[in-house]
Amino acid sequence: MLVHRLSQLSRADFSTAGGKGANLGELLRLGLAVPPGFVVSAGAYAEQARAWGLAERLAAHLDASRWEDAASAAAELFEGGALLPGLEGAVRDAYRELGAPPVAVRSSATAEDLADASFAGQHETYLDVAGEDALLAALRRCWASLWSPRALAYRAARGVDHLGVHIAVVVQRMVPAEFAGVLFTVDPVAQRADRMLLEVAPGLGEAVVSGHTTGDVYRLRRAPFGGAAANGAGKPNGAAANGAGKPNGAAANGAGKPNGAAANGAGKPNGAAANGAGKPNGAAADGAGKPNGAARPGADDLAIEDRDRREAGRPAPSDDLVIELARLGLRLEAHFGCPQDVEFAIAGGSLHLLQSRPITTLGNAEIEPLPPPPQLTRLQRRMLEANDNDRFPVAPKPLDQWGFRMTLPALVRMVRFLGLDVDADEERAWVDQLWRPMFIPPRMRPTLRLLRLPRKVAASLRDDPMAWWEGDGLKRLLETCAPVDLRALDDAALLRRADRIAETSTAVLGERFERSASQLAAVALRVPVTLAVGPKRAATVMSDLVSGVHTRTSDVNLALFHLARRAASAGPEVAGAIREGRPDALRASEAGRATLAEVEAFLEEHGHRESAGLYLSAPTWRQDPAPVWGLLRGLLDAAEPPSEQAGLARYQAALEEVTRALRFVPGLADAFRRNVERLRSAIVFRERTHFDLVRSYSALQAIVAEIARRLVARGHLPSPDDVFYLTEAEVRAWLTGEAPPLDEVKRLVQRRRATYGVVNARWQRTAFEMGGGGAPGDELRGVGASSGVVRGKARIVRDAGEFERLKAGEILVCRYTNPAWTPLFTLAAGVVTDTGGAVSHAAIVAREYGIPAVLGAAGATERIADGQEILVDGTEGRVALLRQADRRGDADERGRG
Repeated sequence: MLVHRLSQLSRADFSTAGGKGANLGELLRLGLAVPPGFVVSAGAYAEQARAWGLAERLAAHLDASRWEDAASAAAELFEGGALLPGLEGAVRDAYRELGAPPVAVRSSATAEDLADASFAGQHETYLDVAGEDALLAALRRCWASLWSPRALAYRAARGVDHLGVHIAVVVQRMVPAEFAGVLFTVDPVAQRADRMLLEVAPGLGEAVVSGHTTGDVYRLRRAPFGGAAANGAGKPNGAAANGAGKPNGAAANGAGKPNGAAANGAGKPNGAAANGAGKPNGAAADGAGKPNGAARPGADDLAIEDRDRREAGRPAPSDDLVIELARLGLRLEAHFGCPQDVEFAIAGGSLHLLQSRPITTLGNAEIEPLPPPPQLTRLQRRMLEANDNDRFPVAPKPLDQWGFRMTLPALVRMVRFLGLDVDADEERAWVDQLWRPMFIPPRMRPTLRLLRLPRKVAASLRDDPMAWWEGDGLKRLLETCAPVDLRALDDAALLRRADRIAETSTAVLGERFERSASQLAAVALRVPVTLAVGPKRAATVMSDLVSGVHTRTSDVNLALFHLARRAASAGPEVAGAIREGRPDALRASEAGRATLAEVEAFLEEHGHRESAGLYLSAPTWRQDPAPVWGLLRGLLDAAEPPSEQAGLARYQAALEEVTRALRFVPGLADAFRRNVERLRSAIVFRERTHFDLVRSYSALQAIVAEIARRLVARGHLPSPDDVFYLTEAEVRAWLTGEAPPLDEVKRLVQRRRATYGVVNARWQRTAFEMGGGGAPGDELRGVGASSGVVRGKARIVRDAGEFERLKAGEILVCRYTNPAWTPLFTLAAGVVTDTGGAVSHAAIVAREYGIPAVLGAAGATERIADGQEILVDGTEGRVALLRQADRRGDADERGRG
């Protein structure tokens, strides 16, 4: 059959209805309230795909792993191909039989909602679809979502055969919900098998799971789950945390995205449920009765332990309904035999189920032993509270230590150069950051050499570090990292190349740090500035004195702006393809091919730029150009190039004010002016050398990719991404033939993915809490990193995949930034971050462009609503929360299934 009523299905119909459709049928068989509807079967999709010759059209792209090309070809076919008459008629008839109401149209793939991979967010959902033609269009788009680049990459990472996966489509009646949300029958964030986690908000659930609305969070006591899937959960070495088994161990809202970007809720102080771990569509059924919430074993132990109400006075379901939902969760858990991720809606005081599936982030893997929480010295704590983590935004994976061994010894050299001492044990501990809850600096002890520091700073001010860099430092780096054919190298030569890159980079970086001592002149300059303008204004004037500095990062941003302007003027086909996220479609026209060539040239020059910190596991722009395309989408509407004039005006005004006050002391004003210029040159040197030094990371990443390819080809590693969960020692040993059996490797990787999920959640929580920048009421406090005041609409951007969300004139609000984010400053009217400080890349670029910035405002991305009106005072380091956003109005109309 091409179409099945939901009531005809059960979980035995997985191959017919896909994971979502089969589970919904099973819920109906249990007598539970599920919105009525039907399923366009996976067989119907397969028949239509055969008629269109889909496999033949995509075979070459799939064989070459060209996901963008495959997605583009599939989208063209599904959008324009003629539907089989029998299939179209069956869908129209089923819709009329349902009463032709507004419906939710949801993808249900045959590799979806499995116990070890949820495929959450990989396929599409469309809400409030009305009319037969609109339904058929949504059906086509759901089919096409099986072939999106994201879904293709997700399946490839898990070894799922692309052509072996079919997709059914679930069509259900929409009923506006009073409340909706997600229930986890065990707590996957805190690793507690004796606690449930619930997130619920008024209205449709899609706003909750997409991050546009933060729901109220409930934690409920329960009898501990004893099933196999929760083996060890809640114990010291218990089950995996959010993200276990996903590509980067990330918690959901982007689960499975690269770089382990932190999820909504994972690692938050209140442990909010992971947005996106299961996506409700917020639909409730007309007239559906209350589900049978009969108590299961342990149901009498249920109680609400605590709740986090995110907005005072916002409606919430009754406690009785919450307990009834928890009882229902226990019933589903008992029926399916494992912890469940339950999507629900509440309408007319009754519960309606939208989905129930296994919590795939609870595997059987135990986590590795974690080091005890560190006892920090006052200096270590002050360094952490500076909150300048734009280089270390997420927890490192085991292989990232290889990269740290290239950079951290150079930092130790700098510390000793300054006159501090770090013993050998502390140095080893610093380099080994594995499974730490935060990036922990070493304990440092002052020595008598510290007395020589003023002389070293003065000498550094007289030095020309840029001449050294362009004449020696950069030359050594480029020679060592020059591209070679890695496949032509044998294993030993490949490792020797990696060692040469690390040795050269450490030496060059160490000398670069020593030559950067002139930046400490800012401490000395603070004295005359304070004398000239007073202590209250000293910080603002110091910030203005380093505003408008033109850096290498500025050159990259300007090049990207001009690239976007040329693309915008190349015609609607070019601009349209970029706006719609279809860069492969550019190959269809001459103008499009010219744009692709320009992007390729841009990546050739700038593609080594890091996307999410200095990690081997974080792809560069060259390895994953998606952030570049996202920036181009946002910059298509930018009318003016980034300008340094506002920053320069602040600098000139501040310099004039201070030197005018100092002119009464002979020679002091001129000396001050000279030292400010040297300080500004030191900042240019820092940014230029950072841009070049990341080439060494890019070169080492290429070696790691080649090692991963060889290990997979030799049967030592299941997937290339697994290499980041190995240590450097393991990589070296396995490459020379000392790898353990593959089954043992799989268990090792599973255990470390699980451990990473736990550690990254703690890392995010620590980064979130260390700044202490929060303030009560409607205000946030942070570091005033670029002076000025601006009022406007806040736009939350959580990771590089959301770059295109920022529109011109909006205020960028994000967890952190690094140089890859700064092209957004061309559009932003202001910047607010959870972490960061006055010397971060974000601060430097914000001052250059003259836009107000408050960094290190802990909790900003949680307390500021997307679209809310805020006031950013970069002079005082203050963010005022003004009008609340219309959360539903700002929510995307399209959901993700």
